Amino acid sequence: MKLKSILSAAIFTGLFSTAGIAGTITSQDDNVVVGYWHNWCDGRGYQGGNAPCVELKTVNPQYNVVNISFMKVYDIAEGRIPTFKLDPTIALSEAEFIAQIDTLNSQGRSVLIALGGADAHIELTRGDEDALAAEIIRLTDLYGFDGLDIDLEQAAITAKDNQFVIPAALKMVKEHYRKTGDNFMITMAPEFPYLTANGAYTPYLTELDGYYDFINPQFYNQGGDGLWIEGVGWIAQNNDALKEEFIYYIADSLINGTRNYHKIPHDKLVFGLPSNIDAAATGYIQDPQDLYKAFDRLKAQGQPLRGVMTWSVNWDMGTDAANNSYNQQFIKDYGNFIHNQLPPVTDMTPTLSGIVDTRVELDSHFDPLIGITAKDYQGNDITADVTVSGSVNTNQVGDYLLTYSVSSDDETTNQPRKITVYEILPAFTGITDTTVVIDSEFDPMQGVSASRPTQGDLTANITVTGEVDANVVGVYELTYQLFYGQDNQQNMTDKRIVTVVTDAVSDDDWQVGSTYVKDDKVTHNGATWTAQWWTKGEEPGTTGEWGVWR
Repeated sequence: MKLKSILSAAIFTGLFSTAGIAGTITSQDDNVVVGYWHNWCDGRGYQGGNAPCVELKTVNPQYNVVNISFMKVYDIAEGRIPTFKLDPTIALSEAEFIAQIDTLNSQGRSVLIALGGADAHIELTRGDEDALAAEIIRLTDLYGFDGLDIDLEQAAITAKDNQFVIPAALKMVKEHYRKTGDNFMITMAPEFPYLTANGAYTPYLTELDGYYDFINPQFYNQGGDGLWIEGVGWIAQNNDALKEEFIYYIADSLINGTRNYHKIPHDKLVFGLPSNIDAAATGYIQDPQDLYKAFDRLKAQGQPLRGVMTWSVNWDMGTDAANNSYNQQFIKDYGNFIHNQLPPVTDMTPTLSGIVDTRVELDSHFDPLIGITAKDYQGNDITADVTVSGSVNTNQVGDYLLTYSVSSDDETTNQPRKITVYEILPAFTGITDTTVVIDSEFDPMQGVSASRPTQGDLTANITVTGEVDANVVGVYELTYQLFYGQDNQQNMTDKRIVTVVTDAVSDDDWQVGSTYVKDDKVTHNGATWTAQWWTKGEEPGTTGEWGVWR
């Protein structure tokens, strides 16, 4: 691994100037574990699972190369030159995205921009190389990328002049950063059938020989494609029974340029695999021992491979169709093996499921073990062994902390859980300000009620303080108090204004052709109005001729 600074300002053959430097270029000299990062949220898997969007800073540290997917043409009407736009659904600002790339760089990890993708529409013509190089440099300086991965697929590989323009542009970019000692990384992710001696990727490999850092072919999604081995027969990529043989022989063919494959030096070959069965249609390695053994055979003949690549870090952190987490199993299986040449130690820690923070209603029943399950490292059910420390008082509002524990094979898992006891308050009905006519009867409880979901009708628990003398004109205030909860120890209040007036309010509706004089009353649009002086034709609520009564 090398840390190298980007030039603050430079001119390359009079074409490019570098400004707004985002950070330092970090390149890798040692073994690599490469993972692609989705610039979108939620990807449907081949088996119905889901790959969520994730922040860069959450990517497992053993991925020392992270490829941002993708640099592409978003709208051909905007031009042929591909670019990169951060997807807003990921909820990262550009400043946060740049800062997280810088964080990975500070950890000695490289972040590359991947060019293409399965749905990329890239068709460049001769003469575009200068513009493409300029755009790559702009993105590199803006975001702090450390290189570019050619990830063209299908028709885009040979479209128009891509095979000439892309290598030519990348040579310019490589030389641009070489002038200050920086190593702008160049990698490729071809589907392996295109790596035959005269395959579609041959022009990229040939033109960028001496410029590319490593090649991470995709050994997935190719189903029955494979190779013929004397004494073994046809080994298809999707033949799980011969997975070790496929890994060994296809790698041996590439690193030695045999069996009609283009040669890629062993220290520049990175083996590409899907993270799980949702990430690709075929190619997932059911037993990691197949890869360990194949890699050890290559190492024994003096040709160890550079590392592994996966599609993708998002799938490694994703879930299957039943919403079970894939639990980053890919990096657990291969990270330590690639970086330290040691297979992973079996993790015998039991797992707990169903432990999520929960809200519980006051005075309700709560069972801390409902929905909680546990399994040992082999997947056996050990739910009966789960213990819970801490308690929840469902008669008292507040936050409570429980700790769940389960042990198996001398390993223990502890997991906290917050339980929030909350209260649904009662509700008054019918306590509204009102007007009564002098000498009429007034019952302060008429139309008034109270209820609570957990206690039902609480009207009988209401007390009223204050008095209304219906024989005396005036404004009176009543206070309603409701007692509720366990043993009616809690209470709440509401107030009401009652106005006693001298004469009855007319129920007559306002008429546009009628004449009204001061103190005449009418109803209109659900309110009662009082004329302020002589008026005719002025609609109540639209002029100052009327005053509203409540």
